[in-house]
Amino acid sequence: MLLSTSTASFPTSALVASAPSLLSRRHRAWVALYALDLGQWARPDVLRLNNVTEEDLAEFEASWMQLRCRNIDRAA
Repeated sequence: MLLSTSTASFPTSALVASAPSLLSRRHRAWVALYALDLGQWARPDVLRLNNVTEEDLAEFEASWMQLRCRNIDRAA
């Protein structure tokens, strides 16, 4: 897996973790994968704040990689 396991804490004071998300599980997993890729936050915090599991990340990692590659190709 290419994801970082940084130990930095996510700035939770700026977030409302109890608010229900309008995003689908897939989109929440993508947001979490982007956050983990940046390597600035602790993995458990990212999972909790995005309301996803390790299984969700594994399920949607391939589609996230396709999305990233497509966006890189467009930027080039």
